[in-house]
Amino acid sequence: MTVSTTSLIANKLSRIPSSQEERFRALDRDLARRYVMLLLHQARTSEARRLGQGELLYRPRVEICDSRTSSRITATIELPGVNVEDITLQVGTNSTLRISGERKRRISPAPGPDTKYPFQEIKYGKYERVLQLPEGTMMSTISAAVDNGLLVVSWPRLPPSATASVATSDRS
Repeated sequence: MTVSTTSLIANKLSRIPSSQEERFRALDRDLARRYVMLLLHQARTSEARRLGQGELLYRPRVEICDSRTSSRITATIELPGVNVEDITLQVGTNSTLRISGERKRRISPAPGPDTKYPFQEIKYGKYERVLQLPEGTMMSTISAAVDNGLLVVSWPRLPPSATASVATSDRS
């Protein structure tokens, strides 16, 4: 069986992309790149929530430790660069702990028209984080301390009323 030279050339030419095919591939690559950029942008801003007039309210990262051997649950909240005076803790009526405040920008020289920020990754502004507490937890049972930019908050595993033992009677 002999393969003709024209069929070999036609086969090789079919593998060479046409200019139209190359344009579609370039468009596909561009759309894929834009989609990835959109996803990255959404991931970065998912921690932030918009307030009125476009101001962002960001959510600090939290780690909650719930050890069965401990009578308290501990939450550690990342708040580097935040003064203790700028942190507010409030217990809501629906057993939530609201941690809020503001990280203020600290700029040594006053920014002028010639000031540039090649990288600006530090989040400044208002923040808020809401944590669910056991039903009936009172503010007086919550303890909080700031150490090295970490706010450590702890509360009882169960509210005081739930830890009381229930008396049972024997019907013999």
